[in-house]
Parts: sequence; C-alpha cells; structure tokens
Amino acid sequence: MKTKHLICGLALAIAVAPAAAAQKPKPSKPAPPAPATPITPPNKPPNKPPNTPPAITLSAKPTTVIFSGATVLSGRLSGRPAAGVVVRLDQDTTRPYGDKYRPSGRTATTAQNGTYSLTVKPRANTQYRVVASTSPPVTSPAKLVLVRIRVGIRVSDNTPRRGSRVRFSGSAFPAHDGRRVQIQKRAPSGRFITVARTRLRDAGNAKSTYSRRVRVYRDGVYRVKVSGDGDHINGLSRLKTINVHG
Repeated sequence: MKTKHLICGLALAIAVAPAAAAQKPKPSKPAPPAPATPITPPNKPPNKPPNTPPAITLSAKPTTVIFSGATVLSGRLSGRPAAGVVVRLDQDTTRPYGDKYRPSGRTATTAQNGTYSLTVKPRANTQYRVVASTSPPVTSPAKLVLVRIRVGIRVSDNTPRRGSRVRFSGSAFPAHDGRRVQIQKRAPSGRFITVARTRLRDAGNAKSTYSRRVRVYRDGVYRVKVSGDGDHINGLSRLKTINVHG
C-alpha cells in the first residue's frame, strides 16, 4: 500500500515539474539603444579657385628668317583676366640684347582662351618681348629672332668646257659693303669647301654686289656664302649645278 502511494506521488511530481517550468517567466532582453541624432556641421562657403597671378608666354616660328622674310610671334596669357587684354610688342636690336627695349608700335588682343599672335618682318637680328596690360602688367620671357643676309647667285655658263672660267655674280641684301664672299663647292662628303673668295662691293643703299671668275674642271654643286656681322648672320645662296663637258 505504501509503495503504491509512493509511485503515485513520484508520477505526480514528474508531471507537475514541466508545467511549473513552463510557467516561470523568461528574463527580458535589454532594449537596443536609440540611434544617435546626426550632428549637422555648420554651413561652409564653397571653395573658390585659387587666384593665380597672370603670366604670358612668347614663341617665334621660325626663329631664323632670311632678310625680308616673316616670322609669327605667338603665346598665351594665363590667369585672370585672360580674354580681351591688349598685348604690346617691344623689340631690341642692339647687342647685348635686353638693355634697350622700345615699343615696336605693334599690339594684339588676347582671344577668349588668352592666346594672341603677331606677324613681323625683322630687318635685323631682333630680340622681342610682349607686355600684357593687366594690373599690374606682366612681361613675357625674351625671344631672339635671327636674320640671314639674302644672297643671290648667277653663273655665266651652266655647261662650260673643262678648264674654262665661269663668272659667279649676284647681290646681297641689305647692303654689307666689304663683307667677305666665299664661293663654295659641295664635296662628296656633303660638306662645302671654299674654292674662291672676294668682297661685296657698293651698289647703293639697299644692296651690295659681288663678281668672281672661277676655273672649273669637273661637274659640281656650288653655293655662295656671305659672312655676317652683329646685325645679321651668315647669308647662303641657293644651290647652283654646273655640268662640265669636253
């Protein structure tokens, strides 16, 4: 009888235990923290482009011309303002260059992108610069343009007999009375070798002339070279071909 009561009590305890466990409240989870309120930074003024000081460039094409030839001077003005700025051309023809600039009387106006261009015909070796009328004015680097003496060449006979004399003659511009004249023949190596010499003679204010007879024995390609000075560099004629026969 006691054993029966014991078994019944044990069964009742086992049945009640899960129910009690199910009725036990579960621990609550902590609530997540509220999101932080974003902090709005104070308004900043927009970034301004840097105030670049203006600068101007100058180039020449070509940098060496034959007397009475032209060269194009051009460049670009950077910074602010760049468009519609007057550019003045200065020149110096006295060595050492850079000490005696004077206005040339030529001006240009910069385009929308700051570029400008001037065409000039220097009569002697000339160093140029440009000055942009900004505030304050800005000056370009210097650019030297060299001018060759213009030399003509004529021969009395393009097809002479072997051993005969051929007269070389021509004019040089501008006048360079007394300057040395070299009549040169091209060697097989391509170098030009002087075969005769003379001097320029007076032929008025605009030009000088030369004349020299040269004995020829073989076919050849000739040119005439006139020595330059402080105002002009060496002048070179075009090439002249002589074909010898007999």
